[in-house]
Amino acid sequence: MKPRREQVEYLVEVTRIEAAFIEECLECGAVELKGSDPGSVEITPSHLAKLRRLQRICRDLDVDILAGSIIVDLLDRVDEMERELKWRRR
Repeated sequence: MKPRREQVEYLVEVTRIEAAFIEECLECGAVELKGSDPGSVEITPSHLAKLRRLQRICRDLDVDILAGSIIVDLLDRVDEMERELKWRRR
């Protein structure tokens, strides 16, 4: 498993999001980095998308990371329900 500092540095490089924001997201559980194998961590495109979306929500709505995380989770659920509804209508 990469040390957390390396994970944060990688995320900063890829997303161009401040390290402090990423650290806070990881600390409060807004974004969880888990690997498929014990001791490994995979940073997936969905992690990157969630971080970017969370940053935009927090900035645009002027909310903290916890509130932004709740909003992002609710938006993800709405997206999932819309996809399921479209599938059922076919």
